Amino acid sequence: MSETQSFATLQKWADARIDMRIECACGRTVNVPSNQILARFGFDGLTDEAADRLRCKRCGERGKASMVPVFWATRRQTGV
Repeated sequence: MSETQSFATLQKWADARIDMRIECACGRTVNVPSNQILARFGFDGLTDEAADRLRCKRCGERGKASMVPVFWATRRQTGV
């Protein structure tokens, strides 16, 4: 799966086994493991709609979050 692939629904994101980072405009970030995405949101739906429903625990704003995939690299893969 490439970094440019779209995760249109929460189910597709969870099925891809790619962790999710939720970033608020205020700077707060939360990482959600792929196996907890559907449980965290409590429904399967469009990723954009899920982001619009989120309310930040730091600033209290709703709809200011973005969701980005977290691609974990290992030393063996990167050669570092």
